[in-house]
Amino acid sequence: MPSPTSPVAVCNLALDLLRYSSLITSLDTPESEEESLAARWYDPTRLAGLRMYPWNFARKRATLSRRAVAPAFGYADAYALPSDYVDYCFVGEDADEDYETDFVIEGRDLLIDNDGAAALPMCYIYNVEDVAKFDPIFTMLLAHELAVVFSNSLTGINKSQAAISKDRDRWEAKARAKNAQENPAIVRYKSHILTKRRSVRRSGQSDGQHLFS
Repeated sequence: MPSPTSPVAVCNLALDLLRYSSLITSLDTPESEEESLAARWYDPTRLAGLRMYPWNFARKRATLSRRAVAPAFGYADAYALPSDYVDYCFVGEDADEDYETDFVIEGRDLLIDNDGAAALPMCYIYNVEDVAKFDPIFTMLLAHELAVVFSNSLTGINKSQAAISKDRDRWEAKARAKNAQENPAIVRYKSHILTKRRSVRRSGQSDGQHLFS
């Protein structure tokens, strides 16, 4: 059987998991109860799945542009997030730069103290809509997530929600494990002193005694 290449095919996998007899043919022009249900839930479930974990297949790198207007307070610089942004992986040129406690995301902006630099590199999860680009394990996880949703609304299903939820948890564990294997963490020493200094610089305050504690 070929891999699913469309949202309709993924939704039909979910219906197969429920042992449901009626499959769907369209999400764009739904005509049946099943198609209306799938049309409502496919995109929200897909986006939630993308935000669950920093999936390797959904990673993208970009250089963010600084906003002309700085944040009202708290941070010196604001950078516009990409239009296809879903979640962040890391900020800076690599995952080991010490930005993780130095920024926040508010709305469609990333706020940070970056000395007024015009650009800021970032790795993020983007809004992958092309099913053919999904990792096969993510496709299975998404189908199970949809099956759980569908089981709340459809009548005539032949598999319990508890059984589907258990299968979903199994596929989630597989997906996370495989993703970690393909993108192993690099452990590097992080200076406690440097982190403390940056924290003091951000706040502009120091008690003069505990910089090295």
